[in-house]
Amino acid sequence: MNTALVAFWGLLLGASIVWYGFLVFHVGWKAGREIRDLTATLGAADRPPDQR
Repeated sequence: MNTALVAFWGLLLGASIVWYGFLVFHVGWKAGREIRDLTATLGAADRPPDQR
């Protein structure tokens, strides 16, 4: 088998794994911040107006 072709597909596979890992981390980070903000907002909405 052609060595350059194996290197190309190996590089493509490695890059896709790194990209997928970055996306999982990035989306998880943003979702965590969003959940924290929504929880704080909903918690503030449950309190009476004089305690906000």
